[in-house]
Amino acid sequence: MPNHDFFVGRVDHPDITWTENGIVLNGNPVNFHVSIDDELINYLSDALNWIEGWYPNGSHERGLDRYGYTIIKEKEQLRKFRDIIISWRNLFIHGPEYIILTGDYCRDLGSNKGYYEKNKFKKVDVIDQMDELVEIIEEALISSHYVIHCGI
Repeated sequence: MPNHDFFVGRVDHPDITWTENGIVLNGNPVNFHVSIDDELINYLSDALNWIEGWYPNGSHERGLDRYGYTIIKEKEQLRKFRDIIISWRNLFIHGPEYIILTGDYCRDLGSNKGYYEKNKFKKVDVIDQMDELVEIIEEALISSHYVIHCGI
């Protein structure tokens, strides 16, 4: 599955590359980042649309750019982002060992019948990823840096 990556940085126009050694931001390796499954981000997307960030074209938009990058700069937006992730984490804590989340609507080829995907996640993995994302957001708040999100 494709993943979304999140890390801390202080650049307005990032040059982001991926190598076999990891993510490189403006020529410097990113030491700490978290990757979150695209299906999980998709599930959270309605709530993530409440945060504002900067897109590659320079526009200020709501939500995360699914296919490009998003820079979340403002402290108010970083706090909101942190609180949204903590709220989802606290909800998922009460789930079973494997969490089943409804995904996209699909159709089988040659059939008029459709169905919603059911995406299965290990609860411990989801909680760990959310904890790491909160850590990244906290680091950005403390250091007056940004959270940079790279879509799929």
